[in-house]
Amino acid sequence: MVDLYCLGGASVDLILEAPRFPRDGEKLFVNYAGQLAGGFIANTACAAAKLGLRTGWGGLVGGDAFAQTIMREFEVFGVETTDAVILEESSTDFTVIILPPSGERTILVVPILPTPPLLTRSIKQSLSEVRLGYTVFYEQDWFIEVAQLIHAGGGKVVVDMEVSTLKDIKAAKAMLRHTDIIFTSEEGIRVVTGCSTAEDGVEEILSLGLEIVGITRGSEGAEVFTLEARYSTGVYDVPVKDTTGAGDCFHAAFLYGILSDWNLQHCLEFASAAAAILVQKIGARGGLPTLIEVKKFMKTNQKKENHI
Repeated sequence: MVDLYCLGGASVDLILEAPRFPRDGEKLFVNYAGQLAGGFIANTACAAAKLGLRTGWGGLVGGDAFAQTIMREFEVFGVETTDAVILEESSTDFTVIILPPSGERTILVVPILPTPPLLTRSIKQSLSEVRLGYTVFYEQDWFIEVAQLIHAGGGKVVVDMEVSTLKDIKAAKAMLRHTDIIFTSEEGIRVVTGCSTAEDGVEEILSLGLEIVGITRGSEGAEVFTLEARYSTGVYDVPVKDTTGAGDCFHAAFLYGILSDWNLQHCLEFASAAAAILVQKIGARGGLPTLIEVKKFMKTNQKKENHI
């Protein structure tokens, strides 16, 4: 049985180092930092595999060189890709990442392939045999079918509720009823619920039947909520080169803790440490840590004071 099955969200990142974000109408010379496999769901798959989870990925890629880069990276990290669907006549999704000296990147997403990903017979079979299934709210009927397949096999449904993926708020609320764990931001909570505070929004979401709501706050840390308790963590004081993929790495590490039956506070601390290691290198995967590396880092580094 696969520990974590990730569905969709693979692309190639074109990384540009810029002295600052360009002004309107300006011609700004930048440095080409490279071309790397990325995509927020695929990044989480690679991060989980690096930590030691048996991880699978299903979804669409095109018939181009970008697709070859994506598939090669999956192989390097040990992610199982037997469910990948190649659309030979299509190009692959890509992003342009503008990286200023602060490391707080801006991402321009260029979607090309159809969404949601096709649910082939092979993907449906895989979804019914996972401990955790991880995806986004692509489309209501598609998502409910995915969730039903995962739940039928005894697995749990995990969603990265990025604001950019929330095209239909009413549908998102319906999909939350079929979800066990979400990761999102304060903005995501407010957009979906309409509540003025994140706390009220979290309470509303938990009332729909979710087990865990995780909120990442960038340099301010992260929080996790259940019906019974609230947990928080700060961030580690490290030199930041690139925050691309930090949230994806955080999610993977947190889910590693869940599958290891750790308490939620330890899951948070572990995830914060994994993300701190990642952001010290350029790219969403260049600094992905192993389990041993995270444990060692936690023993030798201190977090900033937690103000959440």
